[in-house]
Amino acid sequence: MSVYKKIIIKDLKGSFKYPIFIGRDIINQIRFDFQKQIKNKKVFLIYDDFFNPINKASNPVSKLKKIISQVTTSLKVFPVKSRDTNKNFNKLQSLIEKMLFYKIDRDSVIITFGGGVIGDIGGFAASILLRGINYIQMPTTLLAQVDSSVGGKTGINTKLGKNLVGAFHQPAKVIIDTSLISTLPKRELYAGFAEVIKYSLICDKDFFQYLDLNYKKILMMKKPFLEDLIFKSCLIKSKIVSQDEKEKGVRAFLNLGHTFGHAFEALLNYKNSHLIHGEAVAIGICMAFRLSEKLNLCSKDDVIKVENIISKFKLPNCIKKHKNLKLDYKKVFKKLYSDKKVKNGKLTFVLPKGIGNTILKNNLKEKTILDFLKEEIHE
Repeated sequence: MSVYKKIIIKDLKGSFKYPIFIGRDIINQIRFDFQKQIKNKKVFLIYDDFFNPINKASNPVSKLKKIISQVTTSLKVFPVKSRDTNKNFNKLQSLIEKMLFYKIDRDSVIITFGGGVIGDIGGFAASILLRGINYIQMPTTLLAQVDSSVGGKTGINTKLGKNLVGAFHQPAKVIIDTSLISTLPKRELYAGFAEVIKYSLICDKDFFQYLDLNYKKILMMKKPFLEDLIFKSCLIKSKIVSQDEKEKGVRAFLNLGHTFGHAFEALLNYKNSHLIHGEAVAIGICMAFRLSEKLNLCSKDDVIKVENIISKFKLPNCIKKHKNLKLDYKKVFKKLYSDKKVKNGKLTFVLPKGIGNTILKNNLKEKTILDFLKEEIHE
C-alpha cells in the first residue's frame, strides 16, 4: 500500500478548512477518518453510472458502499450520467426531490463519486438543501481530481452559458484515489491534462518544464509522475483558493482558456461528440496565447511552446481544425458576454505575459476581439 499525501486547504480569514487526501486506494488508508465522519448519519451517495457495468467484485462503487454500510444503516444511492448536458435544472430538481423524499436532514452527508459533472451538481444540491449540508468530494476523473473537486465551486449549466447558476460551498474533505484514473477512456484522460497544463502556465514555469520533459511517462501513467502532477496541481489551486475563495482577485487566473472554451461548449450544446470540457479549455488556452502575442504581451516562442505541449498531451489547439466544427465567429463573440467575469458590460480576459505569468485584461476593443475570432474560427 502506497503512502498517501495530504494537503490542508484553508481560508486565510478562517471561514473554511478541510483536507485533500491523495493516493492509490486512498479510501482504505483513511478508512477510520472517513467512517468517523459519516457514522450513524444518513448518507446520500451520488455517483457516475459509468461504473455500473463493472464487475461487482472490482467495482469501486460497490466497495465504497460496503465501507459506508459498516457504520450507517441509512445509505441511499443515486446514479447519474456524467455528461454536461445532464448538469441542468431538471436533474438538480430530480436529485433534490429524491433526497427530500428519503428525509435528508442537516446532519446528513452527501458524497459525490465521479467526474466534474457529478461533483458540481451534487455539491450544488448540498449547498441549497436545507440551506446547506456537508458533502464529501470523491473525484474519479483526472480533470475533477486536479481542478473541479477543489475549491468549493458548484453549479449547473443553462442554455445561456456554463456554470452560470451555482454557489461557493466548500466540501468537508476531498478524497482522491489516483488508481481510478486507469478506468478512464483515453479521451477523458487527455482532457484532464488541459487543467494541469493551465496551472503551470498561470504561475509555475518550472512545472511547465517538468510536464514538457516527462510527458511521455505521464501519458503512460508511470509512477510517480501522474500522482506527482495531481498533487502539484491541487497544491497550486489550494494556495490560490486560500487567498481568494469567491474569485474577486487572483482566483480569476484559474480561468485561463475558459472564456473561449465555455463559449464553444455552450454553442455546441455541451455535446461530448463535438467537444468535452478539457478539449475546449486546451483550445482556449492556445487562443489566449495567440491573442496575447497579437497584443505584444507574450512572444511567438511562448505561443509555439504552448501549442506544442498541448499537442504532446493529445489535445486540440485550434477550433477550426478540430473535427471540422463549423462555428459563427459573431455568435462566439456574443456568447463571450455570458462569461462570469464580465463587469459593467466589458469582457475580461485572462491573458499570459509569458509562461508562468498571467494578467487580467478588460480594455480590449470589440473590433480587436472580433477580428481575432474571425481569424481563429473561419477558414
